Amino acid sequence: MSSASPSVKPLAVLCAVRTLMITLSRWSCRGCLALAASGVAALSALVIWTVFMRWVMGQPPHWAEELPQLVLVWTTLLAAVSCTRNRTHLSAGLLPLLVRSVRVQRITGRITDAMILIMLLLLAKAGMDLSAITMRQTTTALQIPAGIVYLSVPLCCTAMALVQLEHLLTPTATSRDTLADDATSSPRQGDAS
Repeated sequence: MSSASPSVKPLAVLCAVRTLMITLSRWSCRGCLALAASGVAALSALVIWTVFMRWVMGQPPHWAEELPQLVLVWTTLLAAVSCTRNRTHLSAGLLPLLVRSVRVQRITGRITDAMILIMLLLLAKAGMDLSAITMRQTTTALQIPAGIVYLSVPLCCTAMALVQLEHLLTPTATSRDTLADDATSSPRQGDAS
């Protein structure tokens, strides 16, 4: 009887950690997606305003180049977190055509998830270093620290790494499972919350 309780505790801890990682992953993904949507709206408004000022008023704003670029970089990387969560990022989709065994596909998927996690952590570290180096420099037009642009890399790569960790902790992480889980757990776009 006493030998059964030590084996149950690590399993309970693992389940609790997995649940926490899934919750953090989902909330970070939703937050990043909301910020990315706001970024798209802001980018649209900035471009319209810049075009109006340049072609109608004849006086383009001094930030016409820098601010839309800054918003575009952040918006793209924030949206990449959601693509990572839903496994909708660019892929050729050749593995199911070449390998018929579901077991081999799952093993290959696990290896791929682990490699992506390692690369995201390395990219987050490199982005943090670059951001720290360029934080003392300022941009030409906006006069803000240049590191703010590069700060998007470590923050978004860390969020993507959290999502990849969730993929690794999920027992059968396939793209169909993840998409089906998201479809049942969150309201569709346009539905009332």
